[in-house]
Amino acid sequence: MGSPEVFKTIHRNSRFWVAGHIGPDGDTITSVLLIGRLLDSLKKRYCLYIGDKIPEKFSFLSGIGKIRNRRPDFLPDALITLDAPNLARVALKDFRTLYPSATIVNIDHHLSNEKFGDLNWLDTGRSAACLMAFDLLTMAGVPFGKEEAEMVFTGLFTETGGFVFPNTTDEVFDVCAEAVKLGVDSSDIALRMTARDQRNLALLGEILSSLQVNDGLATIELTEEMLARVGLNHEEEDSDSYIRYPTSIPGIRITIFFREIRAQGQVRMSFRSLAGVDVNKLASRFGGGGHPAAAGAMVEGPYERVKREVIKTAEAYLEKV
Repeated sequence: MGSPEVFKTIHRNSRFWVAGHIGPDGDTITSVLLIGRLLDSLKKRYCLYIGDKIPEKFSFLSGIGKIRNRRPDFLPDALITLDAPNLARVALKDFRTLYPSATIVNIDHHLSNEKFGDLNWLDTGRSAACLMAFDLLTMAGVPFGKEEAEMVFTGLFTETGGFVFPNTTDEVFDVCAEAVKLGVDSSDIALRMTARDQRNLALLGEILSSLQVNDGLATIELTEEMLARVGLNHEEEDSDSYIRYPTSIPGIRITIFFREIRAQGQVRMSFRSLAGVDVNKLASRFGGGGHPAAAGAMVEGPYERVKREVIKTAEAYLEKV
């Protein structure tokens, strides 16, 4: 597999920005790192950019310190985006205006991708963007050792919800098996991805106490008051997997996790379904997207008002599907 067009574009350019999405998860982080390895091998100038804080649990990955949360300071020949539906999601909404001659290479596996690149490599049949980055390393003949294998295993573990989500394919298990053969400690990575400190465990209690269930719809929330009560801020909290708890309740068709970002006047939402309901279509109504079983969106507005509107829309959506 892989994309010869993407590979050719990388070969004929010299200076690259490589960008993953804000609110970074394991897939976007490892995809960015893997493309960094590719560009290293090709002796290209590059900068790895994610306009957000990298969660501490990923600090063990080799090269993680190369990822910057500030825009690069050199003129790019090309921008490579990974695991993102649009330029806003990688905090580069103004990129085309600022760098009109640069080529945008868009690499993604989400149905909601807006095909914003000059070159779009979209493969919705792949479980994760890190698999697509892995393809490019294979095409280039880049040596694939334990460090690269840790990146791919971590990206796949997080993107599949610990091998629980419907995107856990035979390819996922095949690649993870190869990673283990290369010395990856699967138990260590699983523990790193799921371990929480005392304050984050207290936050779990706060979040689960907000659970509301009604006719197949489950909601949980994370507000500023909850963070304050346990002594955390948005930079420290790790709420990636909290949504799995209500999603696993028998009879739940859709779960929504609301996160209040008061300083920016935003509400971030995660949507999940293990019952065959396409939450990508629901998220798209709020300018978001993702996969049929897992999607996200961000809306500006007062928290309680946004929450009411989204719940009302979700209830109406469930009545029709």
